Amino acid sequence: MEYDLLVREAEVQDASVLIALLDQIGQESSFTSLDENGIAMTASEMQHFIDKQAQSDNQITLLAFLNDELAGVINITADQRPRVRHIGDVFLGIKKAYWGNGLGSILMEEAIEWAKSSGSIRRLQLTVQKRNLAAVHLYKKMGFIIEGLQERGACIEGGEFLDVYQMGRLIDK
Repeated sequence: MEYDLLVREAEVQDASVLIALLDQIGQESSFTSLDENGIAMTASEMQHFIDKQAQSDNQITLLAFLNDELAGVINITADQRPRVRHIGDVFLGIKKAYWGNGLGSILMEEAIEWAKSSGSIRRLQLTVQKRNLAAVHLYKKMGFIIEGLQERGACIEGGEFLDVYQMGRLIDK
């Protein structure tokens, strides 16, 4: 099946569909920090979050629509304190139905290009469960390196602890 792909920055009117996507990701996968409770934000809280990011030069949320359906998101958040505002924390989430089709690569490429052109982000970092081999492979392919291992960095249903990689990528102009 062919898809029409649109990747664009989130807008305040996307709040409800973004919440629904994050809630679905939390239910479909134990690979993220989201759980069955999802993002636990109201539409007005999400609107405020999106608006705040839009006002910032070091944060962004990009949405991927396939045939007008929101299928994935990549978010870069950053602190505003001068000593660390150059560091972007990355969150990538994709509906399970679209795993393995290259959408993660497309979103990562877009986020990296945005970071390069932002004028402020000089480092991207993320955490990923060690067992999430597909995501670890993607991040390595995108130039991220494993900088550390956080033992028991995540805990999933049933109380099982999981090790988490800390990964980073430097951004040059």
